[in-house]
Amino acid sequence: MKITCQQQSLITTFLLILISIAYCSLLVSEAKSQTPKLLSQNEYPQDFTEAYQASCKINAVTKGLSTEQAETLCDCTLNQFQSKYTLEEFQKLMNKAAKEETPEELIEVGEICAEELID
Repeated sequence: MKITCQQQSLITTFLLILISIAYCSLLVSEAKSQTPKLLSQNEYPQDFTEAYQASCKINAVTKGLSTEQAETLCDCTLNQFQSKYTLEEFQKLMNKAAKEETPEELIEVGEICAEELID
């Protein structure tokens, strides 16, 4: 798939946002995880999704996206992660991204959501 300059910029923004909020979201989730019960295998706890959405939107707007674009991006990424990864798998990907090169799985989600923003 050929990626346009605009898509590459959105993917880069997404990845920077994702890495910057990773630890914040994960720490909030871990701090409140005393009693979380997942309704299904990949449905993340409400406190985690709320923290993820809030941090994601703030960071996306800070990086230059409109409020509407930020909401679309954050909803898309959260939905993609929940559909593909358990919370534990997602946390492992985030830890890997923070320590090393961005995993291909995260880039794939960035590409999917960048396309949704452009369409």
